[in-house]
Amino acid sequence: MITAQEVALKFTIAQTEFLNALQMVSSAVPSRTTLPVLSNILLEAAGDSIELRATDLDLTISTRAKASVKDIGALTVPAKKLFELVRKLPKEELKVDAKDLTMNVGSKSGRYKFLCIRPEEFPAIPTVTPDAELAIEPAVLERLLRRTIYSVSTDETRPALNGSLLQVKEGELRIVATDGHRLARAAWRPKAGIETSPKGDVIVPLKALNQLLRLISGAAGPIRIGISKNHARFVIGDTTLTTKLIEGPFPNYEQVLPKQNNKQLRIKREDLAQALERVSVFSDSLTRQVKLSLRPNKVTLIVQTPDQGEATEELEASYGSDDLDIGYNAAYLLDILRTADCDEIEIKLNTPVTAGLVAPATPADGKGSSASQEESLLCLVMPLRLAS
Repeated sequence: MITAQEVALKFTIAQTEFLNALQMVSSAVPSRTTLPVLSNILLEAAGDSIELRATDLDLTISTRAKASVKDIGALTVPAKKLFELVRKLPKEELKVDAKDLTMNVGSKSGRYKFLCIRPEEFPAIPTVTPDAELAIEPAVLERLLRRTIYSVSTDETRPALNGSLLQVKEGELRIVATDGHRLARAAWRPKAGIETSPKGDVIVPLKALNQLLRLISGAAGPIRIGISKNHARFVIGDTTLTTKLIEGPFPNYEQVLPKQNNKQLRIKREDLAQALERVSVFSDSLTRQVKLSLRPNKVTLIVQTPDQGEATEELEASYGSDDLDIGYNAAYLLDILRTADCDEIEIKLNTPVTAGLVAPATPADGKGSSASQEESLLCLVMPLRLAS
C-alpha cells in the first residue's frame, strides 16, 4: 500500500508503447468534471509493465504496457497534457520518474515535469463478479455492434433506450437496439450454444458501445465478457473496459415484431443502397422521406419535395404480391443496407402504415457461409405516412 510519504516510481518505456497505452485509455477521461482527479490518468508501475487507468465514474478503461520498472509506485498524471507530450516526442526510449507529487518524463533532448494528484484520490475500479461469462471473437462482436448501434436512441427522456440490450437467450447472444422508429437485432450462436444465465439481459450504454467498437478493432484473441448485477466487463487482450449498466426494463421488442408481413420484396442490397443515396439528395432534410412503389418484379424509388425538386429510379426486384406504395426515412434504410453484409436483402411488408421487416436474404441454394449460419440479423422500420 502506498502511503503519503511514499509516492515515487521509476521506469523506462518505448515512446510507441507509451503512446499506444495512452490512446487506449484517454477517451475515458471526461471532457468536463467537477472532480479534478478524473482529468488525470492513474499510472502504476510494477513488475515488467505499467498499468494506466482512466474513468468518468460510469466507464473505466485500463490497460498495460511493457516497461522496465526500477521503482514500483503509483501516481495520477494530467491525461491531456501527458498524451499531447508523448504523442509529440520522438520514437525513442523515455525515462519516467516521480517523487512526491511531481513526475518527470525525459527524452534524449528534453525533460518535462508534471504536477500530479495523489493516487489514493483516484476512484477504484468496480468489482465485477460475473453472473454470466462468455468469450467471443473480435470480428463477430464488431459485426454485432456495427449492425445495431445506429438504432440506439439519444433521447434522454427514455433512458432504457440509450443503450443496447445484451441478451443471452435460447443458446445465443443477441444485441438489440431501438429508438422507437426502428429496431435492429443481431444474434450470434456458437456451435456449442451459450448457457442461459440468471443475468442474461442487460442494457449497455451507448458510450461504452462506441468505446468497445474502438478497442476491438485491433484485438488479436477472443474478447471475454462478464456481466454482473450493475456492471459489464469486456477484456480485450491487456485492456479492460468496465461500464455501469442502464437500469431497465428494456421494451419487450418481440411483441412489436409484426407477424402478418406476407408481402415479400427481394432486391440486391448494393443496387438499392446506391439508388437511395442518389434519390435522397432531393429528400426533405427533416423527414428524409422516399416512396417505394412496389409492382411485379420491380420497385420504383420516388422523392418529391416542393422546394427541392424530385427524383425517380426504377430497380429490378423479386416481388409478386399486390401493388404497394410505402414511405420510409431513407437514412434509416441506408443504415441497415450499409451494415447488412449480404448480396441481397429481403423486405417483408403488409400495409403502408405497418412496420416493415428487413433481413439478409437467404441464398438461393439455402446454404450460405458458416459465419452467416451462426449469425443472424433482423431489422424493423416504421413507415412514414405518404401524402394522399
